[in-house]
Amino acid sequence: MFFVNARNPKSKTRNINPHIITRVRHTEEAVPSSFTREDILASRLRVAKVLPYQRSSPPFISNLSLAVCSGLLLIFAFPDWNLWSLGWVGAAPLIMAVVREQRFWRSLVLGWVTGTIFYTGSSYWVTHSMNNYGEIPLWLSYVLLTILASLLGFFTGLFAGATAIGVKRFGGWAMLAAPVLWAASEWARQQVTGVGWNALGYSQAFQTTVIQIARFGGVYLVSALLASASTALVFAVVYLERRRGVIVLTAFGLLAIASVIYGQSIRPTSDQEGSVSVVAVQPNIPIAGQWGDPRFVEQMLARHISLSEQAIHTHAKESSTENPEGARVGLVIWPESPMNLEYDRDSALRGRIADFTRRNGVFLLMSSWGFAENPAASPDAIYNSAMVIAPSGERISQYDKIALVPFGEYVPARGWVPFMDRIPALVGDITPGISFTVSDVAGAKIGTAICFEATRPDIGRRFRGEGVSALVQTSNELWFGPTSAPRQMLQHAVFRAVENGVDLVRVTNSGLSARINSYGVVEAETPLFQADAQVWRIKTVEETAGEGLTFYTRHGDIFAITSAALGLAFVVASAAPFLRKRDEQ
Repeated sequence: MFFVNARNPKSKTRNINPHIITRVRHTEEAVPSSFTREDILASRLRVAKVLPYQRSSPPFISNLSLAVCSGLLLIFAFPDWNLWSLGWVGAAPLIMAVVREQRFWRSLVLGWVTGTIFYTGSSYWVTHSMNNYGEIPLWLSYVLLTILASLLGFFTGLFAGATAIGVKRFGGWAMLAAPVLWAASEWARQQVTGVGWNALGYSQAFQTTVIQIARFGGVYLVSALLASASTALVFAVVYLERRRGVIVLTAFGLLAIASVIYGQSIRPTSDQEGSVSVVAVQPNIPIAGQWGDPRFVEQMLARHISLSEQAIHTHAKESSTENPEGARVGLVIWPESPMNLEYDRDSALRGRIADFTRRNGVFLLMSSWGFAENPAASPDAIYNSAMVIAPSGERISQYDKIALVPFGEYVPARGWVPFMDRIPALVGDITPGISFTVSDVAGAKIGTAICFEATRPDIGRRFRGEGVSALVQTSNELWFGPTSAPRQMLQHAVFRAVENGVDLVRVTNSGLSARINSYGVVEAETPLFQADAQVWRIKTVEETAGEGLTFYTRHGDIFAITSAALGLAFVVASAAPFLRKRDEQ
């Protein structure tokens, strides 16, 4: 037997048997009128063993407003707004709504609303390409965006529903499972839909000391840390006058401090750039060009070559006196491009490219439509490929993009939606590649992620596991116009560098191009919508030999998978008594 204190502002403190409390339905009428609304809420939530038996809850509409608030806060945590600190508290209103609601289906709807609002607001730029280049009416573009956002938001709903039944079954302490459930929901979203865009952890991409824990658990571990902040905040509010609220808030503070201390402790004292000079070309080629006119295509190709050779010659002059050994450029990188080059079928193009690499003595990484020798593929299969041309003028490697953009490069479940074939932009599909091809260039070994693939943690990890000394991302984000898309894509690229402890070179058509070191620091960022060429350095295989692989590279998403397993067990344990009671009835 134990006793709890029930406080009445107009009377003395009384000892009340909690077993009596559990047999009383806590409605507004069951509590003396002298109690304030805050007292009522506190009495419901102060004792964890009492909490599962509460049946009355605040109006659903007030909880819905909290869910909407969470969606808006999460939008503001990402570009365009860049209010990254909101990432630490953005999930708190939703968690509070779920704790108040404690019903699975209603809580699932609340989380679904939060997720749908967040993904719609943070990925609004998708409509720009659909409307301007896909011949899709603006209203239909937003309809498609909302459908996609609701699909992604459903996983936030699952998080909310799982948290709700846990709190209903085990009481307030079950809130502490929320960070694990959040990480599990993000990982599940990536696995089921193939879209891991804007996981919560990405909001901290430019807070380099915070995100170093990604070396152990990837972006999902950073997301769990942020969800822990929101959970601790809600826990402290619910148990404001109890010791447990202070304990949980203090524990989170120590956890956050430990993460920052670790990040600070591994900060490199100096950036070892490596010995291979790389020219990154940002040609700013227009999307809506006259691509049917061979003369226009020739002009755009000439722009690539001109920017490349200007950077090569300038670098040679500037480096010849200070560092004669580094004066020579080893690799030139051209971005993913709207030029629709067909290297295999255009002999004149092959001649121009071979002449360029021989004349300058460089390796060239370029994009082209590819026609891989894959016996399992259709003879008409076309690939989005990254090819490496040697100084001899011969192609030495070709990587075919594996992770394609839904509705951009292929249509999911095309046969299930008949009207999709009537939309001009969605008529054809690109074929996904099947192998992670690495390229040896000037002593370095590189793996190339094409555009959307930078959002896939497994692709960067696979390349690093193959022994690459640098990652390369080629992209063309001009499709999305003057929006937040390039900045958000840069955030994802930062995590690929940190997770695998390797430098990453990001080369885009119209910006933002940048070099990202293994600590996640963004260097030499180029402006948007301007032609430019930068010279950076990457490491050779020999220079990275002593660095080793990160825990994440070696073990992958073990944290996220463990979170998913624990989350599933938590849901089963939470739901079992209610399902058993329903069966008995």
